[in-house]
Amino acid sequence: MNKFSRRNFLKTTGLAGTAVFSAPVFMNEITEKSKLGTYRVPSKNIPFLAEYDVVVCGGGPSGCAAAISASRLGTKTLLLEKEGHPGGSPVSQLVAVILSSNGVDFQGIWHEWALGLKEYKGIRELANMGDFWSSVNPEMVKRVWEELLTQSGVEILYHSYTSSAIVENKTIEGVIAETRAGTVGIRAKRVIDCTGDGIVCHQAGVTWQQGDGTHKYAMALTKVFRIANIKDLNKPLTSEEMIILDEKLNKAIAQGVYKSPVITTKSRLLGYIKGKNWRLPEERNEYLNVISRVIRTNPIDPWELSAAERTGRQQAYEAADFYCKNVPGFENAYLLDTSNQIGIRSSRRIDGIQKVSASDALNFVKYPDSIARSSWHIDVWPAESYTAVAVDRESDEAKKKKQRLNAGEYFDIRYGCIVAKGIDNLLMAGRCLSAEHYAEASLRIQQTCMSTGQAAGTAAALSLKNNKSPRELDPMIVVNQLDKDRAATEPAFEVLKNLPSVERKF
Repeated sequence: MNKFSRRNFLKTTGLAGTAVFSAPVFMNEITEKSKLGTYRVPSKNIPFLAEYDVVVCGGGPSGCAAAISASRLGTKTLLLEKEGHPGGSPVSQLVAVILSSNGVDFQGIWHEWALGLKEYKGIRELANMGDFWSSVNPEMVKRVWEELLTQSGVEILYHSYTSSAIVENKTIEGVIAETRAGTVGIRAKRVIDCTGDGIVCHQAGVTWQQGDGTHKYAMALTKVFRIANIKDLNKPLTSEEMIILDEKLNKAIAQGVYKSPVITTKSRLLGYIKGKNWRLPEERNEYLNVISRVIRTNPIDPWELSAAERTGRQQAYEAADFYCKNVPGFENAYLLDTSNQIGIRSSRRIDGIQKVSASDALNFVKYPDSIARSSWHIDVWPAESYTAVAVDRESDEAKKKKQRLNAGEYFDIRYGCIVAKGIDNLLMAGRCLSAEHYAEASLRIQQTCMSTGQAAGTAAALSLKNNKSPRELDPMIVVNQLDKDRAATEPAFEVLKNLPSVERKF
């Protein structure tokens, strides 16, 4: 990278070329229905900041894995991230937990990431409690990703929000980013959308799906919070203590102290505190809580999303207030923080040249061109109820499915599910890839996001090497490279060695 493209692009707008930019054609329906009309942004010349082989938009689990894998295969790679750090949802949304039904969905770069966290005591020992469970230190998540990215030769541009795509003749040629210095263009031979919300694909004109088939919302949103300075955090509450808590809560609700439905329905508030679930790594006496549930919210409507943030914080404030005033061991505790962003489980699901179907997920379907595995439960957080469970664990069908998961079952995500439909040289990874609602409810889990990110980065690099667009590239070239790279990675935990895994037969 020359000195101009990195440091001196603000001194002039002519040296690196310019992009002619106008408002995106593909406005969302909120804008289209606006009673205030529209405003056409005048065309203007935007300076190109730099040029790369691969640009990855979004520095969460999928984006970091995508950038690392692309760079390791010899491409000049840039990671664009809107925050001042990598990490995505485990950091900005405090989704600092690791969950797996059977461990077979931990693949490749995930093990490197977990090993890095172990080095800094930033991850709890992986425990098998019916499902595999652990938690991570959000600050160490930033550190480990940044080290892996740097070691792999990835360039990083923080505080850069990808606002649009540069598309010519149905081929993406770069992105537009908003920076503290202003609007800039970045040329790219391949672009990977890891924004979670499919922002790049949407702006490029790729079609997408949303919701559960009936509503714009597919799942509830959650504002995670942490409480600090707790005594005896590892000690579960007794039945007698729970009875007293229930009485105190009933009294407070009757007096109008707490008004949020997620509090007044009681089950989530009391259910999560009984075993003091979600303890963070190290003995820091901090408690992570996910009782918040913001329902009936369209996550890509800016007004509804803003209201959800406020609602989620109010839920956290009321819950923390009750805990700190009433739970034994919380006498000197306090609300440490709420997540920087409310947790979104599903928004845009981008249309790819193939799609993960609900049938694939429900029936554990395998494919020869698989680039990632998903084995987490069909985890649909109810978007219209404060109390309904997210995962059915009690029905006969659920118990039979769990038996299959314990034996190493999973479903495959095909190569075409990370290749955008209708626009060449554009890939996607993470929860916004091409999938139906019920399939996305499983594959949105962070280790699967890392696997699809590793696959997208690998595909971007190999498509350049073979001088073919990702759409034209033989999927088996990507599959074989992934198999090779993942086989070279040691399991991060002893408990993950020699796990039962269903054999793939074709």
